[in-house]
Amino acid sequence: MRDDAIQRAIDEDLARVLYAQDALAFFTHWFVIAVLVSIYWGDMPYPQWFAACFVFYAVVNCASMGLLLYRRRRPAALSARNWIRLHALRGALLCSAPGLSIWFAFQTPQSDLPVLHTVILATLAAGVFMSNGFDVLNFSTNITLVLVPAIVLLFGSHNFDRTILAVVLTFFFCAVNLYAMSYRKLFQRVVEARVDQQQLAESLAEQKQRADEASLAKTRFFAAASHDLRQPLHAVSLLAASLNDASVTPVQHAKTADHIVNNVEALNQLFNQVLDLARLETGATQVIRLHFRLDDLFERVGSQYRPQAAAKGLALRIAPTTMVVYDDPVLLERVLSNLLSNAVRYTGEGAIWMGLRRAGRRSGGYIEVRDSGIGIAAAEQERIFEEFYQVANPQRDASQGHGLGLPTVRRLIGLLGGELNLRSAPGRGSVFRFPVQAGDPAALVASLSDTAAGGPSAQGRQVLCIDDDPSTLEGLTSLLGRWGCIARGVRNEALALRALEEGFVPDAVLSDFRLANHRTGVEALTTVREALQRKGQEGAVMLLITGEMASGELAALATQGVPVLHKPVTPARLRRMLETLWQQAEQDRARSAV
Repeated sequence: MRDDAIQRAIDEDLARVLYAQDALAFFTHWFVIAVLVSIYWGDMPYPQWFAACFVFYAVVNCASMGLLLYRRRRPAALSARNWIRLHALRGALLCSAPGLSIWFAFQTPQSDLPVLHTVILATLAAGVFMSNGFDVLNFSTNITLVLVPAIVLLFGSHNFDRTILAVVLTFFFCAVNLYAMSYRKLFQRVVEARVDQQQLAESLAEQKQRADEASLAKTRFFAAASHDLRQPLHAVSLLAASLNDASVTPVQHAKTADHIVNNVEALNQLFNQVLDLARLETGATQVIRLHFRLDDLFERVGSQYRPQAAAKGLALRIAPTTMVVYDDPVLLERVLSNLLSNAVRYTGEGAIWMGLRRAGRRSGGYIEVRDSGIGIAAAEQERIFEEFYQVANPQRDASQGHGLGLPTVRRLIGLLGGELNLRSAPGRGSVFRFPVQAGDPAALVASLSDTAAGGPSAQGRQVLCIDDDPSTLEGLTSLLGRWGCIARGVRNEALALRALEEGFVPDAVLSDFRLANHRTGVEALTTVREALQRKGQEGAVMLLITGEMASGELAALATQGVPVLHKPVTPARLRRMLETLWQQAEQDRARSAV
């Protein structure tokens, strides 16, 4: 790409420089015609041939001026490279007349005329070097036609003085060619430097434009987010104030409390959506791919939205499939949940369909979510992926969502390595489609539909929890205890090592990211892992829990495949993650034992 741009720039500059010299060259050639005609005027050999040669010379010189004027009037008529080729043809015709005219000098009895004619040609050759040395085609053609005939005739005269002159002229011919090569290299370096500087300036301008657009988008995002976050907060503050009114009846109190709960839920939902987008933007969202049955995921997501669809009189149809896919089930569930939520929200009657289509793919296929809803006009189909933009909600009714679902879906699918496609028309519904990769049935994890409240995976497991916040540590160990785990909570890595020395052998180690004394969970997990390896106990899984979104260490962990959960973490999400990690560890041990 850069080489093409440089070559185009070189061609354009060459064409400009070559034709810029033609006005001066026009008068120079007329001067050469006048000098040569005056030299031969008194004793003109072969007058007819001589006249024909110099008439041709004059006509071509005038034609070259006409070519210059044509280029100035219509510079876009030819490409730069074709203008250069046309100039070379013009130069060949123009230089052939004076170059071949040296023959007349050898047809006269005057012994000094070949020398004088040669000097004039050498002077003309110097002018050719100055005006055409930038381009190999023009220079090689012109200098050859000007000097080579004289060199040949001088060597062929078998005269000592003329042979010496031929040698000098040959040396001059070689020298100007060498200088022209250096000339061209210098010219190319200058053009390359100019092109690089121009590309750098364009790149900086483009980056500045992108930065300005990103800044404007961020301003719009925060303005919309702050509005939608303030609305439920404002409502909660007003409703909470009414609870202190002694004249309010118990029924009104209960109704107010319900309103407060609804606003808090809306606030929590919006807050989580904003955090999801922020994590995606900062690269903190981690992809953990597993082999699982797609049917399990469909059933899990479908069961969440069947009641909502039924309440609106919609049929939610989920096509059965036996495919095993290799993907992140958690992120994929968020994608499908957002798509189904939108489909239910914007479909007034008819049906919603979710399923897998092979569409000619040998491995994997495409997940599609179809609805018979309001549809999306072509002009709106790109804007719906902007944060807080909603086609059918100009009043910004919070009950209709906040316009963050589809932007999140597009970013999640991009993170998973796919591309979201949309087909839609007003009144004819919408189809969202994205690819999934086929998995290995031999590496299946347990059913995604298993509940998080029990099961043999957690029963009796020993879990070491590291967190410097006592209330968080108490809540985490209590939750694990209800699952049947043997949980032990410590506040730092030193106490974690002491627990290991006392004989506590964890099946899992959970750590917060930010710990006391400027320590991190990464350092704590590394220390615990090394201590377990020294004891020959390498089966424990490691899990980091954090509330941060933008951290170089977290981004590095994501690329290394170290599991990271972002707060707030639901019990179901934590349980499913632990069970998945334990299953993977058991499969790895089974494969290594074979």
